[in-house]
Amino acid sequence: MIERGSNSKTALVTVLVAALGLSACTDEVPVAKLHHRTHVSPPAVEPPVLPAGSFDEGLAAQRLQDGKIALQRADLPVARSATEAALALWPVAIEAWEQLIEVCQQQGDDSCRRYATFYHAKLVMLNGLPMRAAALGFETVAANPPGAKVDDMVYDQRMLDMATRLWVFCSREDPSHATAAEPTESTFDEAYPYVPALLVIGLAAGLLTGIKAVANK
Repeated sequence: MIERGSNSKTALVTVLVAALGLSACTDEVPVAKLHHRTHVSPPAVEPPVLPAGSFDEGLAAQRLQDGKIALQRADLPVARSATEAALALWPVAIEAWEQLIEVCQQQGDDSCRRYATFYHAKLVMLNGLPMRAAALGFETVAANPPGAKVDDMVYDQRMLDMATRLWVFCSREDPSHATAAEPTESTFDEAYPYVPALLVIGLAAGLLTGIKAVANK
């Protein structure tokens, strides 16, 4: 009887040690890696093929500057055409969408303002998401028929064309299209770091404030 009790105590100690060991190992695994392992992306759908040279970051920057100068001169038609040209060449440029919002507001074009605000918000919300998720999001918008109404937004042909362009653009960074043996899945903000730093700083400050409030209770 004594020997059996000794074995039970030994088994209990072994289980506790093993449990503590697993807990310690879990603490050493970064949260981001755990999230990445549990993320399951849907099967990729091939986007449409656009002509070579459809995207050009350098030329887009030039067109954006042309639009900025025209806006300063209050030449709104030129400012709008130049800004829209910049977005066609590099549609993830947050600054270009903000400039288009300003031009549309000054022109009193509410439809244009809603269009620009819609895609500006979409791009900001992609911060931290995998590129495949970004591509899928724009693919979902592009799949709507003209005239479809989603969340008080009517998808006209202009919105659908931009969704398709962004779908193609983001799909270039989808690891399923990479040729490397073990591609890594980058996030949207890693590939295109256009989200304003102040947004990230504001979110971090809010989080720290919440932590301090809880700690002081």
